[in-house]
Amino acid sequence: MELEVILDMIENNGYIGLFIWLWVGVFVFPVPNEVITMTVGLASSLGVLHPAGAFAAVYGGIVAALTTAYTLGRVIGRPLLSYFEKRERFSKPIQKSMKIMDQYHALSLSISYFIPGVRNFLPFLYGFSKLPYKTFALFAYSGALLWLSIVFPLGLLFGDHIETIVAHEQEILILLGIILLFFVSFKLIRRKRIKKREKMT
Repeated sequence: MELEVILDMIENNGYIGLFIWLWVGVFVFPVPNEVITMTVGLASSLGVLHPAGAFAAVYGGIVAALTTAYTLGRVIGRPLLSYFEKRERFSKPIQKSMKIMDQYHALSLSISYFIPGVRNFLPFLYGFSKLPYKTFALFAYSGALLWLSIVFPLGLLFGDHIETIVAHEQEILILLGIILLFFVSFKLIRRKRIKKREKMT
């Protein structure tokens, strides 16, 4: 049912609708971002959307949502936090978010997008704690970009198996994240060695 709704929204509203859904949807609709993003990847593989345009629209919506949560925390953080803590639905993710904040500090913003539930509250909590916007943007936006760079291609390549992927999401994302990290590290080390050889010759 979720897939049909998302595909209908994409067909009827295109890139702008996609951007708005990823921006506002996190606060209104209980559809996981993984499902939306992989469905968008699937739609791109079917030719409904251009992959580059779809990727940009999704990332823009995610950045807008993160920034909105951060701003809400900064402007009206205390009353909202009191409200959330009184609701059982929100209190556990908030406690988990605070533990991750204590453990990883600003780096937790990059990690958090790989943890459903936590990703929605950490930007708010960092806004409330008055973390400078530049620091917030560096870690939050880069973490979201890394997450999207893994999840979007999954939808593009394996969109027909969205339910299976979502069921084993954390294991898949961790594995792909490690592979991506090794790949980037290998490229950087190789580039440094090439530069070193060039200096020696």
